[in-house]
Amino acid sequence: MSRRLGIPAAIAAATLVAPAARAAYCPCYTASSAYNDRGCAIEAAPGANPSVAEWNAIFDQIARGPSAWGDAGPPVGDLRQGCGRLEAPREVPARFPCELLKAIAMQESGWQQFCAPDRPMDQQGQSSRTIISFDCGYGVSQITSGMREGDSPAFDPRRVAADPIYNAATGAHILAAKWRATRCVGDRQPAVIEHWYSAVWAYNGLSYVNNPNNPNFDPGRGVYDPAIGGAAPYQERVFGRMEHTGERWARTAVAYPNPGEIGGDRAPAELSDPRCASPTDCTRTRPLHVSGCAGARGDGGAGGGGWDGAGGWDGAGGWDGAGGAGDPWDDGPSVGEAPATTGSGRSEAPTWHEEDDEVDRDRASTSVGLYGRCTCDVPGGGAPAGATPWLALGAAALMGAWRRLPGRRRTG
Repeated sequence: MSRRLGIPAAIAAATLVAPAARAAYCPCYTASSAYNDRGCAIEAAPGANPSVAEWNAIFDQIARGPSAWGDAGPPVGDLRQGCGRLEAPREVPARFPCELLKAIAMQESGWQQFCAPDRPMDQQGQSSRTIISFDCGYGVSQITSGMREGDSPAFDPRRVAADPIYNAATGAHILAAKWRATRCVGDRQPAVIEHWYSAVWAYNGLSYVNNPNNPNFDPGRGVYDPAIGGAAPYQERVFGRMEHTGERWARTAVAYPNPGEIGGDRAPAELSDPRCASPTDCTRTRPLHVSGCAGARGDGGAGGGGWDGAGGWDGAGGWDGAGGAGDPWDDGPSVGEAPATTGSGRSEAPTWHEEDDEVDRDRASTSVGLYGRCTCDVPGGGAPAGATPWLALGAAALMGAWRRLPGRRRTG
């Protein structure tokens, strides 16, 4: 084969391999792997990954809380609702915005519980089984805490590895603990997606790494788009995935807190209602969004199906009272419009769990989910997950060399 034919073929191969390498990313650092140097305690379980439709149904079920999933997931305690602004603090049964659960799982694993391992080397070629990151993150929610040797979690680690529903419910179990351990956002209403901002930050680690005012992040960045990428705190990646869903579920253009209120600590301060149209732009605003998932959306008036009452948020058809039907997938809330919460009411100081916080620091230093990790290689992993840009650069260099060959014809 002549050089003129060989080099274009190499270019085509390089450009085709790059996206394939990203799509095939499936680590399995199972307990018996020779490359398991983090003490992952549970063996991978065989299984077929659920379809997109099945995943949506799973997350919709998990969103309704332990009263809906029963013994299919671990127990979850009540959530604290209200910060004394519009509502006095009280305990309510745990429920979650399904949009948020879907976005977290997409950030963590790309909705993968099972896949055919492509790393480490001693797992390559095996049949579809639990996805396990090098730091012992298991399954769709990348459950890390409780999955190492010597851990004694409040859930069943083997079911985390083997059962997609149980894994997703365990992710909600952990998220509920983060809700209880972080300060108020707005009036702390579990049905309001934006009020989970600090809990999502804590899900990956209460660390300055995730502070949006960290100078390592572009101060002019917009809403995170996974198709474009770029550096962003974990919670912004999750919020961005609710707006850029890849057509797997309906989009929600959520609002962001004012970065001036967040401060410069490793954990966010108590925040007023998020109203900014992007993480760095508060000159444009967005409304709050009440979750539109099954069991959380009211249809206005006295109809059934509300989050905590007849047809609405904690009342008849609206935010704590009367409200309209609304479109749950437009840029406004699904049940009327959630009013801004202002005033001087403050919640009690958060309870910091030293054991959980230690785990969080470990997670924050090593990962932002399977698709948000550092792109360094890992033991036995073959090509690094971040090899795509280098392949693209190589393709560009080959194209330049091909154009300089004698007799190369230019067209157009």
